[in-house]
Amino acid sequence: MSLTIAAHCVESITTDGLSWLQHQLLTCEKPIRIADAPTGAGKSFAFQKAMIKQKHRILFIVPTKRLAQNLIRGLFDDLIKPESEGGAGWDTQKAHNKVSLWSSDATQKLRNEGITKIGAHRIRELFTLDETREGGEMIVAVPESVNNILLRRFPSSGQTDVGVFHVLNAFDHIVFDEFHTIQARGFGLAAVFAKLAAALWQDGTKVRAKISFLSATPINIMPVLKHLEIEETVIEPLSEPVGNQGRFIHGDVQLHFANVDSLAELMRQYTDAMQAQAANNRQTVVIYNKLEDLQRQIPALEQAVLAANIQPEDCLLINSIDDSKADLKQVGRFTVGRGQNPLDFKVLLTTSSVEMGVTFKADLLLMEPGFEPMNFLQRYGRVARGEHQGQVIVRFDEGLADQKPWLRTLWAWYLKNEGKRLQIQDLTDILCQSIAKRFKDGKHYDCLSKRASYVAGLYWHVLLKHFSSNRHRQQHLYRYRPKVAKIVSGKLKVIREMAANDQYKEAITAWCQRLEQEMLTLRDIEPRIRIIDGEGEVFQVPQHLLQRATDIVDRYPITFGKDDCQEIRITGKLGDYFLDKNRYIPKTRQFYLPNSLIPVALKDDYQIITNWCAALEKQRENSLAWDKDFGFPESMQAAMDLVQWTGLAVSNETALETAHSVL
Repeated sequence: MSLTIAAHCVESITTDGLSWLQHQLLTCEKPIRIADAPTGAGKSFAFQKAMIKQKHRILFIVPTKRLAQNLIRGLFDDLIKPESEGGAGWDTQKAHNKVSLWSSDATQKLRNEGITKIGAHRIRELFTLDETREGGEMIVAVPESVNNILLRRFPSSGQTDVGVFHVLNAFDHIVFDEFHTIQARGFGLAAVFAKLAAALWQDGTKVRAKISFLSATPINIMPVLKHLEIEETVIEPLSEPVGNQGRFIHGDVQLHFANVDSLAELMRQYTDAMQAQAANNRQTVVIYNKLEDLQRQIPALEQAVLAANIQPEDCLLINSIDDSKADLKQVGRFTVGRGQNPLDFKVLLTTSSVEMGVTFKADLLLMEPGFEPMNFLQRYGRVARGEHQGQVIVRFDEGLADQKPWLRTLWAWYLKNEGKRLQIQDLTDILCQSIAKRFKDGKHYDCLSKRASYVAGLYWHVLLKHFSSNRHRQQHLYRYRPKVAKIVSGKLKVIREMAANDQYKEAITAWCQRLEQEMLTLRDIEPRIRIIDGEGEVFQVPQHLLQRATDIVDRYPITFGKDDCQEIRITGKLGDYFLDKNRYIPKTRQFYLPNSLIPVALKDDYQIITNWCAALEKQRENSLAWDKDFGFPESMQAAMDLVQWTGLAVSNETALETAHSVL
């Protein structure tokens, strides 16, 4: 048995087919817009229309390289498509010249073309991509690439020192897509744009860019914006009305839960459906919760697709390990490589990397539910786009349900409504119900941590010190600086008082520099180790995954490559080393305290800030730094305050090294 989620639509209200929300995104006068709409509703399409029809320049910031690739491919297709078919009717050269991708893949492509000064190249692109051709322009970027321009390490020779005000006036729209993925540590970039756009708008100063936040599973960012002194009157909340008339965003979807041991086993139960999808030139998507489960089940997955008369070579593996390769390769018989177009394959075997914004031609989804309600809804939204009907089959796991009350609630709701035809709102309501006590408005899936406002304050402090903030720009940054930024700067000033003592000067200077460098890293990115297998294939694998899911670190030495990156050379294939079950290996890292150059090893989990503060408190026993007569207790307390407020503990892995992997 299953239940059916009925097809749903958004209604067009303009002559060129825009919905109410799409129209508001392009016409609302307020400088900040926070928009939520179901997956497939066309939130990003609105800005594509602005580029084509209104000749606007768009900076479209997305959380993942995979989503950036997907958007770029879709945008090119629509730009080249004839106007009679709903496209822009541009020639191929114009389409390529008017769109740019900012990511590590794009960086490598530029280097292959002989362009070595990537920062200077992108600074030029901020102002124009191709001034010889009329029409709008769009830059699709991962946030780190934008951040690397604002906080770049060195001035560009022969170029103006471009700063945040240039960016605000170089684009008509700056968009943060899938904003529910923004971590507290990464909100500084968005906060600076939003605060300045709002302040300048209220001052009556002309500022070109409007700031938009888009998501199908919105989180509540209003408390953080309020803490940054952004008034509600300059913010326009937008929510797309959904009904049964207009443009279809999803067809009827049959939702079914199956209590089976693995997704490979679930696939064996749906071989006929998979075969039918392939025969109709449609896709099957399989989404795992855990990367290691996907990796260790590859042999079973090969047998499952063969049982559906589908060749493994026609299936694409999408996950952080296999996407560390750009070119066409095989894992077993499956195809891998982030350069592959997912639309070219019959089956996609994936992890959470595809759950945000990525569009497939899929009508069959076999999935694990994710760890949070927003994961479930985002995954559900990958199937049955437009008028297509589809099936979503969820592997129900008693163990996970015992840990996740929302999943137990969803399971009970499903059993109660088996055989019924429900609306999409019924599904979103039950997913929100489990968190309704935390978010009483019933429409948010999470709330951005208040730490984000202090991180934004630190980001503002770093921006003020940056060489791009010349005297005039610095005056504006000081004028509009939120109180929280003043507080952060004040704390850092107190901390640096320790530098007056030669015993602490080197340590405290290094600690403050490392803390400020944390602004170069917008999200928690786990350190990776380069694995070179017996055939010379190279993979970048998360360090802790290697420790808990394989025995590689027990069997082979870690060495350093020519680029000083950690690497391990193994015999055979990477997949041969995955253990049948994960083992418990606590994740630890080396962290710095402000009064010492010697790092301390701490368990790196959700209690890291508590653990770090406990380590600093312990210094009272053996360091004069806390002594009220001979030390700097106010400085030590200020450091503790700042770490608690921002949630940033300085580790021995520099932000520069970590950020480089995604630029």
